Order: sequence, then C-alpha cells, then structure tokens
Amino acid sequence: MKLNLITFASSLASRDSVFVDHKTLLDSILKKYEVNYIFPEELDKALPDGPTMVFVGSGGVEEMVAANIDRLPNYVVLVADGLKNSLAASLEILSWLRLEGRNGRVIHGNTDFMMRDIDDFVMSYDAIKKVHGQRVGVIGKPSGWLIASGVDYKSLLDKWGLEMIDLPLTEVVDNYHRVTNDEVAALADDFINSAIGIKEPSRDEVVKAMRLYIAVKKMCEKYHLNAFTLNCFDLIPQTNTTGCLALALLNQQGIPAGCEGDLQTLITMLIIKAATGQECFMANPSKIVNNDRREMIFAHCTIAPSMTDSYVVRNHYESLSGVAIEGILEPTEMTVVKCGGRSMEHFFISGARLQKCLDNPTMCRTQMQLEMDEPLDYFLQKSIGNHHVIVKGDHRALLSAVFHQLGAKNIQ
Repeated sequence: MKLNLITFASSLASRDSVFVDHKTLLDSILKKYEVNYIFPEELDKALPDGPTMVFVGSGGVEEMVAANIDRLPNYVVLVADGLKNSLAASLEILSWLRLEGRNGRVIHGNTDFMMRDIDDFVMSYDAIKKVHGQRVGVIGKPSGWLIASGVDYKSLLDKWGLEMIDLPLTEVVDNYHRVTNDEVAALADDFINSAIGIKEPSRDEVVKAMRLYIAVKKMCEKYHLNAFTLNCFDLIPQTNTTGCLALALLNQQGIPAGCEGDLQTLITMLIIKAATGQECFMANPSKIVNNDRREMIFAHCTIAPSMTDSYVVRNHYESLSGVAIEGILEPTEMTVVKCGGRSMEHFFISGARLQKCLDNPTMCRTQMQLEMDEPLDYFLQKSIGNHHVIVKGDHRALLSAVFHQLGAKNIQ
C-alpha cells in the first residue's frame, strides 16, 4: 500500500539526517507501506493520489508548514515521534491550524501506538474512496416525525461525493404487486426454517414480506443504488406488509438499508460498511436502565440475520402487522455511532459492551442492552437525532479517522 509523507525538517538539518534521526519509526512504516517522500520544494506540483500525511522531522518548521498550508490536504495529519523537538513543533502547528479554521491531529506515542494510528488513517482514506461516487436512494419522503434527520444534498455531493437520488414509493408498490407468491415461496421457507422460532406471523405474511423484499431489490438494481432509505410506514397501507424483512436481507447482502427515510443514519451506516466491511444495526435509543453504570437499551424491528447468533420471526411492533426480526446476540464488544447534521458536520462515537438481548413487549423486536463507555448525558443533552447505529467490534479509532477526514467534528 502506498503512503505519501510530506516531510518537513529544519534547514539546520541535512535531509539524510532526518532518516537517521527517525530511523525506528520510518523503518516501521517502510515495512508496511510503499512510502513516497515529498519535500517542500516539490509542493508546487499536485499531490499524488493516496493517503497523505505530514512528517515533522524537527522543530523550527512551523513557518515552513504555514507557508505551504494551501498545498496540504484539507485534514492535516502530523506525524511526530518526539525526537528533534518534533512533538513541540507539531503542537504549535496544530494550534495554528485551528486558529485558521483548519482541522487536523497529531499522531504521537510509542512506535506500536503510532503504527496503529497510521493504519487507521490509511484504512479511513480507503473507506472514503469507496464511498465517493456511490448512489444513495431516497425511496419515498422521510417520515414526518424525523424533523432533525434531513441532509443537504449538494453539501453531501461536494464534500462526500455522494449522489442522492429521490425515487417514488409508488414504484415499489407497483413492483410488489407484480411479484408472485410462487416466486418467493422458497425464499420464505428458507427464512422461516433458519429461524429458531416464529411467533405472530403466518407463512402467508412471510411470503408477502418477501415479495416486498424482491420489489425493493429490483429498485436497487434498476437505479444502481449502493444504499437506500425507505419510508416503510407509508408502505404498510399500500402493501399490507412491512419493510423490516426487506431491509434486513438487503443489509445482509451488503447494501446499507435504513428505515423511515432517515438519511443521516443511512449515511452513517454506509460509512461503517465501507470502513469495516460489516453490516450494522440501526436502532432507537429506547431506555436508560442505569445512568451511573451507563446502561442503555437500543431497539428496532429490523436487523441483518447474519449479524445475529439466532433470530425469531416476529411481527412489526408499532403496527402489529407484517414481519419483523427479533435478533438474539451473545455478549460482545460493540461500537455505537452517529454522524449527523444537515451537512453531516458532527458525530458521536462510543465503545460499548452488549450485556444481553431482551424480549420486552413494549419495545421494538430486536432489543440490545449495552454498557456504554461515554456518559449517557450525550443522549439527553446533545443527541444527534433519534436513530443511532451499532456495529460489532471496537472501531472507534478507524471511524473517528473517517469522520474527521470528511470534516465532521466529535460532538462529545
């Protein structure tokens, strides 16, 4: 993998001495990456493609960096091992960047720690490249209660490279009515047989929900959608079923699919998929169990079956109709994430531990009780909308790197 290192060092130091002085760190980087060193006199040319960082080789380079600021990436990552006053210089540069309205960070610590941060930066760059140019479908208007979850389409195209495409809900309905029961009978039976149980829905209800899955999948294929959000509630009276199963199965197939037309949460899901390769769970923060222990329940009626250890076929909680999924998962590490704002300008992220899955009849069907790392005051004072996203594993560093590169700021 390639890595561009824009290298600044004091005029008092020779270029060769930079490589000698910082040999331990630079050798570690060279073991993993094909490094392209770029020196200040070469910055009159366009930067080559690939992840690009600023290597601070000594103190006394602050003015040199400031003079070249317009030639550096928008998000400036300063790498400093601390030798030759490199950390002190980096902190001065970072402070100046903030005064100038620019974003950046310093990577510093022992070599292993620094390599992990460098790896996260490179992986975040790759995730952003994957997202750029993707097509996001908005099928039907967002649900009326999502008064804080809209986005500015032009801003997302300019900053993130995402193309937002409005599509009519009527086309899903028309597709649904053209799908026959026979076309989906085997799919319905496989879904039922793979579950550990089925409660409210009949097989006929599962068949109807599977017809809707095929109808939505055809929309994704026709319009070449990489992700989509669906106004699933408006579909219920027109199809007599719910979209929970369709969203679950498409999420499982690698197409991030969100509920209720919530674009901010869908785009968060798209970033998580690009960065981690994993499916994730869009959920309501439903109840704080214990504020001091930071225990909170998240719940929703759709989850990719592949994300669960087992599942029960249920009906949709609010409408008591259609098909939903009660996912059951064993305790494990999780990350809770949300990026939002009209221009996706801020984000929240917390590590968490899944304590248990619940079966409370007053909540949506998949229910996760998590112990959060971050204080729960965030949800009560600064929450970015309603829905949040949960993914297995600890991905805080990687996802933070992605959002920072995209210009979002941590709201915590």
